[in-house]
Amino acid sequence: MSGVDGWPPVFRPCRDELARRLSERPTLGAQVCVSRNGERLLDAAIGYARPGIDMTPDSMLYLSCAVKPLIATAVCRLVDEGELAFGDRVADHLPEFAAGGKQDVTVEDVLTHAGGFRAFRGPGPYAERFQDVLARVLSTELEEDWIPGRDQGYHQETGWYVLAALLEAKRAGDYAETVHELVCAPLGMTSTRLTMTPDVYGTVSGRLAVPSLADRTGIRRLPYLITRIACATRVPPFGAYGPMSELARFYEQALARLRGAGGCFPLSRTVTRAMVESVRGPCPDLTWRYDCDYGRGFFRDLSRHWGYADRWSASSFGMAGLIGHVCVGADPESGVVVAASFGGLTSGGQDCGELMNQLYACALAGTPGTP
Repeated sequence: MSGVDGWPPVFRPCRDELARRLSERPTLGAQVCVSRNGERLLDAAIGYARPGIDMTPDSMLYLSCAVKPLIATAVCRLVDEGELAFGDRVADHLPEFAAGGKQDVTVEDVLTHAGGFRAFRGPGPYAERFQDVLARVLSTELEEDWIPGRDQGYHQETGWYVLAALLEAKRAGDYAETVHELVCAPLGMTSTRLTMTPDVYGTVSGRLAVPSLADRTGIRRLPYLITRIACATRVPPFGAYGPMSELARFYEQALARLRGAGGCFPLSRTVTRAMVESVRGPCPDLTWRYDCDYGRGFFRDLSRHWGYADRWSASSFGMAGLIGHVCVGADPESGVVVAASFGGLTSGGQDCGELMNQLYACALAGTPGTP
């Protein structure tokens, strides 16, 4: 890759647009990584990680909900190794989960937002111990009239505590370390952390970027999320940190496995296909209130989802997060992978989608003649 500040000429329109936004919001920053068919086309940043500290491609960002596929992949490793099956009842592995009528909810139901226990109560995941939140989630009642496996609604927090608990039940250790061992380490994602020990925090704290987002109420910065306490807190639905380049690598290697091209994705080709394939097809989502398509741990058909706009094919897969306005996705039809954190430089899903469309178009333009 050549160009100015790490931005090749074909991506200059994207950089110019981000620079324009930065001129209006000068204390913010963004980090972007783009590839096609495994060829890295862009790994760049603009603006600031923290006041007075430049955002770089090496900065570690708050991954928000984009961490969810990493946890799902660790669960799928257990499926690949015969320790779990998608059709297993969760309560067979976590007996407490049977409370409130949830005894028939399966591992697949949880992975695909079809379990029917969306309610998340309490002071919030950063104000409580992981075990206290988990105990409350396990005792949550099945929603009235919900049929597990048929009905679906995005489970923003609850399902991911259950998946984390499954990992801890099967591997008798901290779920964050299990994800690192089963997923991040094989992929060389050495900077991606779901939690941090004091020693790790001391090593990487200078690389951490303050999460931000912009909405109708203005720009919100969340410096607490990069404190020592927050980085040590176990929050499965969205507590993780790392550079966009490592999330891009995760998706690049998933595409390579789907193509049968080898690589180091930590699942068999069969289970990788099962993760990214559509489980129910597009159908009404009771949380988002529009038709959504889910794989086992991913959004599917990304053009249907917040932050992606309309260039992505029906077979695309990924995940987005509100905090930091993180959008990550892969498209098997074109081979394009985009991993971006726009932070407060975007002001919502439509705004993120416009930039994602531009990055997608630049990826195609940067690889002319590529099938």
